[in-house]
Amino acid sequence: MIKAILSDLGNVIVFTNHRKITEGLARYTDKDESQVYDFFVNSNARKGFEKGRVSPQQLFADFKDNLDLRLNFNKFNEIWCSCFLGLNKEMEKLLYRLKKNYRLVLLSNTDEMHFNYLRKKYSVLDIFDGYVLSCQEGCKKPNPMIYFQAIKKAKAMPGQIVYMDDVYAYVIAAKIFGIKGIQYKTFDKLKIDLRQNYVKA
Repeated sequence: MIKAILSDLGNVIVFTNHRKITEGLARYTDKDESQVYDFFVNSNARKGFEKGRVSPQQLFADFKDNLDLRLNFNKFNEIWCSCFLGLNKEMEKLLYRLKKNYRLVLLSNTDEMHFNYLRKKYSVLDIFDGYVLSCQEGCKKPNPMIYFQAIKKAKAMPGQIVYMDDVYAYVIAAKIFGIKGIQYKTFDKLKIDLRQNYVKA
């Protein structure tokens, strides 16, 4: 019997495109967008920020210095959060339905600026019973420790938990613990997969 649902955030509940960040930052530097993108992908400061080991101000300083950015922190924050393209309305409705029968836990690789922005913008994120975020846990999926935390927050046995994520590798990592993992591809496919796992949706 399923007792808890774990859900990823990006490209499951909220549509995202991180290229929007590098396109935005490229307007404030003489470097071309491909250089900005390469720095973004490989940035140790960004990776540390997602694990809560780097502050927003430290992240800004690192990007500003390395990319010669001509902007202030507020503009940087605005661009950093421009990667969110809107709420998945079908998922929003589904989560409210699931809330009636299951404990909901958000499991996401995200950073402080992104999560604060989304929490203010989308009230559906308030319905979760627990949050397991890389920026608070100090580790990211597929690190086993973050799944241990998710199981604890779910307050259920692994076999009583269903996890939805768009990244296949993270679904597989969850399955190693006995969690029933579903890769999110389309909403219609998700509904079928939930029914096959005996989830009332």
